[in-house]
Amino acid sequence: MNYSEVKQVAAKIKQEFPVLEYFHSLVRSGLLKYEGIHGKESFFGFLEQRTGSIAVDDKANVWYDHAAGKGGDIIAAVQEFENKTFFESVESLSGSVPVKKFVPRHKTEIAQKIVVEKVSEISHDALIQYIQGRGIDIQDIAPFAKEVHWQNKGKRYFAVGFPNKSGGWVLRSSIFKGNILGGGISIQVLGAAKSIKVFEGWFDFLSYLKLSGATDFKAIILNSTANLSMRLMLDSLKESQKIELYLDNDATGETYTNGFIKVAKLYQYCFQNGLATDWDLTALRGRKDKLAQLIVNLKIEESKVEEIWKMQVDIFDQRAVYSDYEDLNAFLVGIMAR
Repeated sequence: MNYSEVKQVAAKIKQEFPVLEYFHSLVRSGLLKYEGIHGKESFFGFLEQRTGSIAVDDKANVWYDHAAGKGGDIIAAVQEFENKTFFESVESLSGSVPVKKFVPRHKTEIAQKIVVEKVSEISHDALIQYIQGRGIDIQDIAPFAKEVHWQNKGKRYFAVGFPNKSGGWVLRSSIFKGNILGGGISIQVLGAAKSIKVFEGWFDFLSYLKLSGATDFKAIILNSTANLSMRLMLDSLKESQKIELYLDNDATGETYTNGFIKVAKLYQYCFQNGLATDWDLTALRGRKDKLAQLIVNLKIEESKVEEIWKMQVDIFDQRAVYSDYEDLNAFLVGIMAR
């Protein structure tokens, strides 16, 4: 592309490519952690930070790193976090370079700084008190978690550690929440799984076990709602199991729960009508309304869309069980306090 063409493509990218989606992809890569929504902005931070300093305004489609004092649009984000030039960033975002191939600038540095020194059974009094404060008995958490000690920039830390699929650790304590050595989801299969249950965090999963005593399901523990990608939804639906969703009672939980159910309805419609169910998700990159674009790509008539959203599917929002609480773990703690 010549300079004039690059400028035209860049202008289109800045208008159409959602910055928020890009930062969630950095979370999935293990570079950043998602801290949640405060006011009108979503916050992200590096793993060694206690709180997120990178604010993303989805409506304005811009980001700002309060700690570094810099920010901008989606192209500026790719330049900053992938160490690319302006031209390389535009080329990448225009679709000629798949997102999955990027190597974040800071990732190697972080990997070199963090060293896991010890992994053992949980025995530290502070961690035991933290676990009990979450309504979980030490013998119930023992099959799933370890006490992890690590070093970062010469300082030593410890926390309750849960494994994730990337080979890293999901770390939780009264003063720390984050991942090391890679982020992503965790999977637990109990017995002969008869259903799939999706939990936002490990303590929601452990709370469900304590409340139900169930031993016959597959648990998908997101560790962050940002990990609930359309690919994960699609892969779960392909297993043809009943799916139960146990997400938080907040705006983010509402969005992801409703989104999953709509994906399930579209998937079922395609399956029943002989349409493709192995969707080309790369073609949706950069689209804010992925389902609307997917319907166009699948060449589904507009008159059928309302019919799709009225379909009944074998996927269930379980938040009504703990409707007066932030999440399933808070529900457990509330019950125990009565």
